[in-house]
Amino acid sequence: MSLLIDLVRAARERNGKRRVLVYCVGFETLGELAAYEAMDLDGDLDGIPRAEEGAAEILVLARTPTDVRRAASLQSLLAMAPRVVVAVRETPHWYTAPVLSPTPAHRWRALVELRVHQPKQPAWVVEASFSKPVPAGRTLAATARAFGGHRMDAVSGPVAGLAGPGAAHWRPGDPNAAPAPLTGPVPDRFGARGADLVVRAVGEEPPPWSGAELTGETGETGETTVDRPVAELMVWERLGRPGGGKILENDIGDLSEPWTIPPVDSRSVNPMNFITVPSLGTADLSSESGRWAITCEGGTLTSFDASGRVTDVDVNRIRQVRAVRVDWRRSHTGPAAALRVVTGLAAAGVPLVSEAVPRWAGALGPELARLITSVDEPALKDDLEREEHSIRLRREALRVHGVRARWEQLGAPAAPVPTVSVLLVTRRPEMVGFALEQLSRQRGAEFEVILALHGVPAAHPGVAGALASFASFERPVTVVEADRRTVFGNVLNQAAARASGSFLLKMDDDDWYGPDFISDLLLAHSYSGAQVVGMVPEFVYLASIGVTVHREQITEQITNFIAGGTIFSERSAFEAVGGFRPMPGTIDAQFQHAVQAAGGQIYRTQGLGYILRRGNVANHTWREPIGTFLRRNKRQWRGFRPSALMELPPEAP
Repeated sequence: MSLLIDLVRAARERNGKRRVLVYCVGFETLGELAAYEAMDLDGDLDGIPRAEEGAAEILVLARTPTDVRRAASLQSLLAMAPRVVVAVRETPHWYTAPVLSPTPAHRWRALVELRVHQPKQPAWVVEASFSKPVPAGRTLAATARAFGGHRMDAVSGPVAGLAGPGAAHWRPGDPNAAPAPLTGPVPDRFGARGADLVVRAVGEEPPPWSGAELTGETGETGETTVDRPVAELMVWERLGRPGGGKILENDIGDLSEPWTIPPVDSRSVNPMNFITVPSLGTADLSSESGRWAITCEGGTLTSFDASGRVTDVDVNRIRQVRAVRVDWRRSHTGPAAALRVVTGLAAAGVPLVSEAVPRWAGALGPELARLITSVDEPALKDDLEREEHSIRLRREALRVHGVRARWEQLGAPAAPVPTVSVLLVTRRPEMVGFALEQLSRQRGAEFEVILALHGVPAAHPGVAGALASFASFERPVTVVEADRRTVFGNVLNQAAARASGSFLLKMDDDDWYGPDFISDLLLAHSYSGAQVVGMVPEFVYLASIGVTVHREQITEQITNFIAGGTIFSERSAFEAVGGFRPMPGTIDAQFQHAVQAAGGQIYRTQGLGYILRRGNVANHTWREPIGTFLRRNKRQWRGFRPSALMELPPEAP
């Protein structure tokens, strides 16, 4: 805290008697900062100065980048000032500097100086000076985006209203959110109502809401409110008092469904930087000084605050543990905190093991509860089984407890399902059936198939028969016939021109793909924010010698290489770089280089849902010799040995 105190003191000295406002987020107690009248953005927001009020300087002090994102949801509350400082006390080691990227909007035209520095690790400080007072929240939101690699900080509709202490936990990373007084209404915005759906953090007796409610039959709508309890209400000390158990039985205290607890901020708490070969043993998630903490080998790796929020810093501190045992005993803060910690750790891919899940933990959801209790510690000593368990946990937690899913559970309209256009180019009619079989296994995603026949007529018996068999799966298929003399890159571009999806996915005709392959890529795109996502050839089947190898690969990170048969691209990114180069080979590497040169990012997710087949080198555009795949292996097996996530029988070839 000393660094933050020094920043506040320097601001006071710099401005003399002029007004300095200090906002804090992520700290359970303000400590010495209370003497400087610091305002807690996790607390009661009704006493915070109005945004139109001015100050000479504004400081926003956060514990972690995750907390910065939550504060960004309240950015419209911050006052105006010609100088803004955003300081983050601790960041994970793999975060890059939060270099802001101002837009040409008129508020940024007043920028005269911008400094980003690291006074000491692992802290970062952003200092912005302007020629006139500007909304300080703009600098705060831009800092949150910078920590996230300049991804758009937006969540699909509705426009969210936030009221009450800790309400921002329900909508982290959304600068378009509308803070409101606890009793309403949400301030109007540009001549229209300020929010469509409001979450209020309330006590046992919710105060009346003065905003409009749904009128139903007339079709006219106003703000719809959903009340959830403040963190201080859902603690064992309160629930253990006479009559306290009734809190869990009413609509406010009910913890039986996922929507009854705040979501996981999947943009900052996710599988990124997952370690496949950890250096520490199994840790314990248990009580320490009345709250959840993770201890391992006699030391405390991290301690969670009373609300149960999990931050990127917490995850970074425990990445090296092999697994975490969950102790559900009532010695921790309370049930809501317990549920939040467990869902956050699961979303980050931390391998969790547990005895029976207590009845009050229904908000986990039945599948997540089943997964946590489905394995024992000995099984997780195997690195591959550990990662398989981690992937199952993260899939379920991110899909059920992410921000978008949570708001749909609260009553927001479901977001449109993105469509993926699969680009499948082949010059081998005998492989069309196999390739379409891999697509027929896909689940959890909407997609169409663009089958580009490179020098093969659509009437070929092998092609026609495969298409007839695939028709029963009721997936749209478009067949493109290209002359054999057309170079491979142009054939792919012709296929892309016929595609209608929001995403383009290049798949190969001879590789194996797990049933969650496409849905896993969509999920990785959602939490990474990268324009291009893919897997790496971690499992390779060497068909010529009948050997499967599991190669050493680093996954769940921004990278410069993914396997060509897994390139998953936003359509806008594909078009921005002009698609694939008109070349017969190396087009995958050329495309990935072009994306990075244009300022895009490539993300490599886990590779257990994909197996590269390596046969005769002459049949591949990537002509790496077989010896390459026999080096730097974790393991190798005789015969076909897929990951369990592939859901393939050993005799698949």
